[in-house]
Order: sequence, then structure tokens, then C-alpha cells
Amino acid sequence: MNRSRVVGGRYLLLAELDRSGFGRSYKAEDRITGRQVAVIEIRLPAAPGDGDDPLRDRLLREVRAAGRIRHPGVVPVQDLVTDRLPDGSLREHLITELPDARALSAVVADGQMPPRRVASIGRDVLTALGAVHAGGIPHGGLNPDCVLVDGAGRAVVTDIGLARAVGGPAGATDAGGFLAPERRAGGPDTPAADLWALGAVLHHATGRRPPSNGPLAEAIAGLTAADPEQRLSPPEADALLERASRPVPAAGDLGRSRTLLLVVAGILLAAVVVMVVLALL
Repeated sequence: MNRSRVVGGRYLLLAELDRSGFGRSYKAEDRITGRQVAVIEIRLPAAPGDGDDPLRDRLLREVRAAGRIRHPGVVPVQDLVTDRLPDGSLREHLITELPDARALSAVVADGQMPPRRVASIGRDVLTALGAVHAGGIPHGGLNPDCVLVDGAGRAVVTDIGLARAVGGPAGATDAGGFLAPERRAGGPDTPAADLWALGAVLHHATGRRPPSNGPLAEAIAGLTAADPEQRLSPPEADALLERASRPVPAAGDLGRSRTLLLVVAGILLAAVVVMVVLALL
């Protein structure tokens, strides 16, 4: 990459990010504010002819809708600019805030994550999706590249609406397996389809080897039910994920059982002592 390239006369590209969603993504510097931002290069299909470009209009509508969402779990949209690439072609560029975080896809590539961490990420994403849905729109393309995880394990969601505007991640088929069954059959984007995608993302985060039982397994199975009417509701999913994310005491269940037995034994011993004393009086 030419490090001196400036997008839209304002955004100086610094380095390519480890994401492979809807096009190349870059860390960039906003030369007006001095802040670092993310620049996502979006490839739109060629317009059918001269005149209005319905694809860009649709992208603009989705970007505006995403830009109205204000929630700590959703990466804010800042700008959409058209700029010429070094080869002379024009390309759309979406500008967003740049969290100090990595794509979940890259985190998973480092190695399998503990179920507790997967469940915690799931709760963060579920909360963010709630804010997106409250704004009257679905995400429409949730996948591990759209979930960014910081060093503390907190997750945020990005790329709101891009799948609907662009048609899916660059080079992907069936969005990498993260589309709900009804979406694969040509159905519309819905909040229920986003919930299915969340279940698929959590399944992916476990290395596609989720626990065979327990709350995390229940959450993944419930979110990915084939029938949208049978899927977990957000409160039901959150309750399971909250249980799955709880820290396990160092001694585990055995330690808790021993503590309980000691307490009961102490009570019984005290009762016996009292009875003996009373009998001697």
C-alpha cells in the first residue's frame, strides 16, 4: 500500500487492518481532527448505465441509518466518501471510529477461547444488536469480522447494514455460513435472522466445538433453531449467556460441596453438644 495515499482529501491511510469483510480496511488518520479512524473500501457492482446509481443510493441510506445509532457497543459511523484508487477506478469508502480491538475472526485464529469468554462476547453482541434493532433496522450481515474484541475482552459491533447495501462480504459465498436459513432461502433481513447469526458466530468462536451441554450450548442451540419462531428471545439468550459467563470458583463444584458439608456438620455437632449438656444438667 502507498502510505501517502489520502482518501477524500482528508484520511491518510496508515496500515491495513486484519479484517476481510466488505473490502480492504485501513487504519487512517483524519488530517482535520488528528484522530485515527477506520477506512473500509467498499466495492459496489458497476452501475447499469449513466444517471443515478441505485446501489450507491442504497448504501447511503444504510450508512445514514447506521449513523443514527448511538450505543457504546456499536462502532459509530462518521463519513462516506467516493475516491479514486491508484488504478484510476472509483470506490466508496466508509469511515468509522477505530476501536483498539481486533476482529473476532483474528482472535479465533489465535486459538480456541474458553466458553466463559465466548459467552461474555455473546452478551456484548446481543446488547449491541438490541440497540441496532431498537433503531428500526437489522444488522443484516453479522459475522466474526463484524465483531471487534478489545484487550479486556469487551466486544463491539461494526458494519451495520453493509451486507444489505453491498450484498455480502467480498468474495464470500453464503456470508461464510453466517446467514440464517430463511435468509439463504431468499427471505428478508429481520432481528430473528440476526439472532441466528449471533448463534453461528458463537459456535465459530468455540472453534466449532461448543460444550456438549450447559448454558452456552443451550444458547447456541436456541439461537440457531431453524424456525425463527422457535429461537430464543434476547432476554432468554442473555440469561443463558450470563450463566455461561460466570467465573467458576477455584475449587469448583467439589469445593462448594465440601463447604456445605462442613457447615451442616458444624450445625449437627453444635446440636449434639447442646443435647449432651442438657442431659447432664
